[in-house]
Amino acid sequence: MEKHPPQEPTVAAADTPTAKAGPVVVVRRWLVLAAVIGLVFWVSTAAPGFFEDLQGGRIRSAADYRTQDIRTREAGKTTVARLRPGSGKADGMRKEGSTSCVDDMGFDGDGVTRDQPHYVWPLDYAREADYLADLDKVRAAWREHGWEVRDTQEETDQDSPRRERRWPGIHTVADHGITLSMSPDRFTNKPTLSADGGCVRYREEQGVAARERSGAADSGSPARKGTLTYDDGVRVSIGPVRAVTPSPAGEGDAAPAAHAYSVPVTVTNGSGAPVELRSYDVGSYENANPGLRNPVPYSPELASSTPVRVAEGETTHLELVYSADKELSRLRFTFAPGEFHLPYQWALSIP
Repeated sequence: MEKHPPQEPTVAAADTPTAKAGPVVVVRRWLVLAAVIGLVFWVSTAAPGFFEDLQGGRIRSAADYRTQDIRTREAGKTTVARLRPGSGKADGMRKEGSTSCVDDMGFDGDGVTRDQPHYVWPLDYAREADYLADLDKVRAAWREHGWEVRDTQEETDQDSPRRERRWPGIHTVADHGITLSMSPDRFTNKPTLSADGGCVRYREEQGVAARERSGAADSGSPARKGTLTYDDGVRVSIGPVRAVTPSPAGEGDAAPAAHAYSVPVTVTNGSGAPVELRSYDVGSYENANPGLRNPVPYSPELASSTPVRVAEGETTHLELVYSADKELSRLRFTFAPGEFHLPYQWALSIP
């Protein structure tokens, strides 16, 4: 009979209960989760705006810049009109350059640029009392608009041998973010009015669109003449075409063409900012006019490198001369009144 050594009794291990997280651990987990959710929300919402501001603001259209430019000019002109007669001229402003509205980091890319509509009107006062009276008048007008007006403290010109006292000034932020100020110039100590529309980044090809087109500007069948009106009030009228005697003007060393056609263009500026016309504002698509010697017409007015400036409320007339080696029955070309307006195709019949 076999004998075995005595066995120790086996004790079954009891189930160990799962450890529960304490209140401190639970709170920490919720805090981490909330931080993650907050970070995701910031990345999806605030971060794009943060990086846009870092790059100089959001990219807008050339039409938006044109609108802000007109608003800035108008804000300054309206203030000048409140001053006593002879103290300033509404059309006497000059454009100020900006050292801050530049793309130093190369963020803008192709087709994107930036500019700052900032204008200064020189003011003329024989007595300080007259200046202060107008200053109070402007302050009251700005406050009537609900704008907060802040005073510029009187200062002593430390660079002046006599340490002349500067006259006081005021400034405010008007509608559309336009900063207005009336104060002495920091260098000349002469009173000025300033209107600053801020730095605007914009796409050059997204210009002001047309709101009304008729006749040859309606992109349909050729017509004798047509009219196109842009959203900002600039109006272009072109036609009718007439045959003229070919001239060597604009032909260079080439012999005069067999045929020539004169196209009258009238630009009326009903907007609140000037329009500058250049030779490259006129063009045509390849093979748009078979028989045409040069798709770019000759214009006596646009022959100079200096643009033709059409001020607010003024009208300018141009002549476009096309040369052709054979007789044409119609002309198709594009025209834009300046860099801030979209080009449109014109179809003109030739009698």
